[in-house]
Amino acid sequence: MDERAWWIWLQHGLGPGASKHRRIFETYASIEDFYRAGTEGWRLDGYFTKREILRLQSFSLEQAQAQLEYAEKLGQRVLTPDMGAYPQCLREIHNYPCVLYVKGTLPPVDFMLSIAMVGTRKATHSGCSIAHTMSYELAKAGVIVVSGGALGIDTQAHRGAVEAGGRSICVLGCGIDTDYLLTNASLREAVAVDGALVSEYPPGTQPMASNFPIRNRIISGLCAATVVIEAPIKSGAMITADCAGDQGRDVFAVPGSVQNPKARGTNALLQQGCAPATCALDVLRCYEGKYRIRIPQDPGVNVFPEPIPEPKQLPKREPPPKLSQEARTLYQVLSAQPKPIDELCACTGMQPGKLLSAATELELAGLAQASAGQRYAAM
Repeated sequence: MDERAWWIWLQHGLGPGASKHRRIFETYASIEDFYRAGTEGWRLDGYFTKREILRLQSFSLEQAQAQLEYAEKLGQRVLTPDMGAYPQCLREIHNYPCVLYVKGTLPPVDFMLSIAMVGTRKATHSGCSIAHTMSYELAKAGVIVVSGGALGIDTQAHRGAVEAGGRSICVLGCGIDTDYLLTNASLREAVAVDGALVSEYPPGTQPMASNFPIRNRIISGLCAATVVIEAPIKSGAMITADCAGDQGRDVFAVPGSVQNPKARGTNALLQQGCAPATCALDVLRCYEGKYRIRIPQDPGVNVFPEPIPEPKQLPKREPPPKLSQEARTLYQVLSAQPKPIDELCACTGMQPGKLLSAATELELAGLAQASAGQRYAAM
C-alpha cells in the first residue's frame, strides 16, 4: 500500500481544515500507529467527536488507496506533508492540509516570492483593472500569483499572471476534475500550463459553499503576503486576510472610495494597520533583497502596461419593453468593447446560463453582437 493512503484516510476522517492531526502526532509515532489504536483508543484519547470517529471507522484504507489511484489516473499529483515536494510554507501553518491534489507543476513557493490576490466576485471595472494590472506587473517581476479561481478579482489576478507569461496557482474549493465555473475552464487550463491547480478536496468533490472559507487558509498559507482588492466587510477575501494574519504573513490592502461598499473591507484593513498597495511596486519594495525579483530601476518610469482602459460607451437606445429583465440588465453593462462572459457575470450578478440566454435574446433583438471566445458587445 502507498504511504500516502494513510494521509488520505486521516484527512477523510478529520475533514478538510482540521488541526487535530497535530495532536495525533503528539500521541502517536505514526498514522499507522493511530490507525491500529482503533475505536477504543480514539475514544480514550478524548479529543475526537463521535462524528469523526464514525468517519474514521467508515472509510477503509482500501478506499483511500483507490482514491489515490483514481486521482493519479486523472493526471493529478498527490502530495502529503511527509514528502519533499509538499510546500514547507504550508506545512508551517496550524491546520495544514493532510493531502494536496495538484494538476500542473506546483511552482517553488518556498524559494520564489508568492503573493495572494483576492477580492469580491462582483468587482467593479476599476477593481478588475487594478487586479489585472497589479498581477501582470507582479508576474513580470518574477512573482508567483495565487488566487481562488472565482469570478471578478480572482479571474483578473490569474489572467494578468498568465498574460505576463508568469506563474500562477489556483486553489480550488472542490475537486480539480469538477465542472466548477465553466466560464473559467479555459483560464484554469492556461494556469496549469506553467503553474498549478491545487485542492485538498479529492476528485469528484462538488463546490459546496462551506468548502471555500476552509480553502482560503491554503491561499494565504502558500504566500508571503496577501493583497486584498475590493472586499466587503463580510466576504471570503476578508477571511483570507484573517488567515494570513493568523499565519504571520503580511497583508496589503488596495485603498478604495468610501462611497464604494465593495471597498469597506479593504479600507477597514488599512485602518487596522495593514500596508496600503496602490501598485505592484508597493508590494515588491517590501521584499527587495529577500527574494530574487525584478524591480524597475527607476520608479519614476512606468515600465509596466497601462491599466485596462474604460470601455468606450455607445449612445444606447432604450431597449424594447418586451425584453426580459435579465436581457435589460445585461444590455445596461454592454459597451462597444467586447467583454468576456466571466466579466459580464461579475457585473450583472447573473449565472452563466441565464446570462447566455439574455445575450441570445439581445442578439435576436439586434442589440448585441457575439465575437470569438464568447465575448459580447453592444450594437
